[in-house]
Amino acid sequence: MIDFLVYIFLILFFRVILLKKAQSKAVDQWYWLKYRDAVRAQKTCPPNLPEYLLEIKQWYPPFFGYFLAILPNNIFKYSIFLIQLISFFRLTLIIGFAYFLNMQFSIPLFFAIIFYISAPILVYYDNQINSRIFGAIILDILILLFWGYFEYHQFYLLIPIISFTTLLLFTHKMSHQLYFFLLVILSFFYLSIIPLLSYLFANIIAFLFFNYKNYFKAHIDIVKFWHRNRYKLGAHQFYESKLYGKDNFTYKNRLHGNGIKSIVKKFSLIIGMLPFTIFVMYNFQFNYFGIIILAMILFVLLTSFIDIFLCLGSGNLYTYNLVTILSYFMIYTNIDVNGFDNKILLFLVFMLTIISIFKFYKGINQVYDKDLEEAINMLNSSNVDRILAIPLTPSDQIVYRTGKKVFWGGHGYGFKILEPYYPVFNERLEITIKNWNLGAILLQKEYWIEFFDKVDNELFDILLENEKYIILSVKGFENKDLKPFWVKKMYKEMNE
Repeated sequence: MIDFLVYIFLILFFRVILLKKAQSKAVDQWYWLKYRDAVRAQKTCPPNLPEYLLEIKQWYPPFFGYFLAILPNNIFKYSIFLIQLISFFRLTLIIGFAYFLNMQFSIPLFFAIIFYISAPILVYYDNQINSRIFGAIILDILILLFWGYFEYHQFYLLIPIISFTTLLLFTHKMSHQLYFFLLVILSFFYLSIIPLLSYLFANIIAFLFFNYKNYFKAHIDIVKFWHRNRYKLGAHQFYESKLYGKDNFTYKNRLHGNGIKSIVKKFSLIIGMLPFTIFVMYNFQFNYFGIIILAMILFVLLTSFIDIFLCLGSGNLYTYNLVTILSYFMIYTNIDVNGFDNKILLFLVFMLTIISIFKFYKGINQVYDKDLEEAINMLNSSNVDRILAIPLTPSDQIVYRTGKKVFWGGHGYGFKILEPYYPVFNERLEITIKNWNLGAILLQKEYWIEFFDKVDNELFDILLENEKYIILSVKGFENKDLKPFWVKKMYKEMNE
């Protein structure tokens, strides 16, 4: 028992060190911190964020933002530990499930815990404030509740099932999509209409009492957007555009549409994000959690390789939800790990896990970027506003740290407005600057080396230049709101 605790502690310590170092590249959290501040200032959720020029409404599922808004300010000095504390709640569900089955201090529980705390997908993603973890927690609870319903035929469990389903609708879109798929599979497997009926009742409650209509509209908006642009996920914003593109260029981050290279990359991401899936599938048994695992793997494959499903998100990220299910399966099935074949397989899977963590860590770890810091400080102290960042990655950080408006969106509602400019830029930059009255461009020079060969240099003055970045202020800029005429016809909400 003591040996088990020592191993678990060492892995936890190692994981916290990695996450602390990797936090510097946490992108999503800048948006959520801005969202939180706006909720507290405006005393309404969702808030209005006019800083995002390419967005109409913040109709992203609001529960996570509301949760952040009620937390005290001091806790955000230690945001990495806040995320780990929330992540630990998923671990307590695993331990609680083992105790419910009277399997405390068992070898399957030990390995279930190891599976969870060493999963590369969690090292990769649990390094920033984001709503995915809340969606995963609620989905875990719902899967356990349905297990109780089908295992013990306890009909009263439908009350918390409907309640948590309603909450999930307001928490995370990808978790919601996966949950609906699981309900369809469970309905077929158990020949029961109850899973789908519970989902229907939850939606009725959400529409009638919690104004879910707007969030549903925004959900459909983003799904349609990514269906139209499904082969541009991860594309280079300029090198793969119609106007500025390079011949036969495929960006290294592009996920789909690159033939056999894309297929190999996606399979390596899926396996690398959660290598322990290999061990579980080798010891697979056909039970409730086995069905959930098969359904999740099927959904991962569908959203990775099947055209019509690509718009539902990057398939490899759904392994985030699979982590705990592997642990539940390990406990429920009471897998014997003492066999020679299982020992060899566990060793190989552990080696693959270490390699994956190292590879993903290299991808997310980022030394303090003093050049970006200098650029953002200059933007903060200058009179320029309405800023286009190239690439778009620093946009949320600019909004949070400077309060300036940015030529970006992609969080809530209004993807048709975003589409001419993202995921690839299909309008002349000079026209964009004029139509939107942009005041400055923050350019990462390495991202678009040919910028000064492609864009009219006479439009700009250089506000700042360092090794990595250059800030170009637009000559004659006056800070006033301006949108092209076509934008106002895209959405009726533009006139509200």
